[in-house]
Amino acid sequence: MENFELYRKYRPETLEDVVGNESTIKALKKELENGSHVFLMTGPAGCGKTTLARIMAREVGAGELSIREINSAENRGIDTAREIMEQMRYNPSDGKALVWILDEVHQLSSAAQNAFLKALEDTPSHVYFFLATTDPQKLIAPLKTRCSIITVQPLKDEEMLYLLKRTARAEKVKLNSEIYEKIIEIAQGGSRKALKLLSKVLFLDSDEERLEVLRTSSDSDSPEAIEFCRALLGKNSFTKLASILKELLKVEDAEKLRQCVMGYMNSVLLSGKLSPEAVATMQAFSSADTYKNGKNALTVALLDRMDLLED
Repeated sequence: MENFELYRKYRPETLEDVVGNESTIKALKKELENGSHVFLMTGPAGCGKTTLARIMAREVGAGELSIREINSAENRGIDTAREIMEQMRYNPSDGKALVWILDEVHQLSSAAQNAFLKALEDTPSHVYFFLATTDPQKLIAPLKTRCSIITVQPLKDEEMLYLLKRTARAEKVKLNSEIYEKIIEIAQGGSRKALKLLSKVLFLDSDEERLEVLRTSSDSDSPEAIEFCRALLGKNSFTKLASILKELLKVEDAEKLRQCVMGYMNSVLLSGKLSPEAVATMQAFSSADTYKNGKNALTVALLDRMDLLED
């Protein structure tokens, strides 16, 4: 199954591509003109903080090899700060600037934050830092005072509608206004969440099916998991379904996938459709114990589903 993620495919590459946050972009440009080199970008998850940081890194002249991204949740120790201070002494390998983007910077330990202060105090003219966080209160005060604080806002409803329609148009798909309204309602201003939801429903066969998926799916349900649910509703053989499941379980958690299947089938049944496949799938997957039997539980559930359909 193809890994189809619209939020990656249509991630903005330039400031002109960005939807919304006009005042935020103006503030960023002004701070750059005033000589700022360290930016603390705050805002909810999925609102575009890291994407905007990548764009600004190119705006200040960094080449791709000179943009260093660090996930602070995975690299939260003092060694991270020490490594940055060592590397920032060198000139960029391409372009005229060296940029660090630290995502979820509040995950750095207190010791690492204190050590990082030294880097911010002695920042060379060719070095820039973009620190992204959903929880600035967890940062030590001296660190925040050395940053230009930029707030990235969730999209307004009309901005979200424009983004969704632009994306659907680029994919040459027309959607009912109810689909857009439902995505906007669920996404709550998060562009990443909205495009993830759009990925799941864009190429489904009908608006009715799209609404069913949107009513039950979380933004963490992958397009591949939704595609598996659709396959379960069809007249597919056990061999084909087991093959899809095998590939899917290489990247999906078994219990999370079971919950996705249950939610999808429940939505189908609540819509009033008389689907023997949905009933059999619900019965089989509801008794699957993934905590005890792991991935094998879902293979057994597939077998049980086939038996139920044959009865």
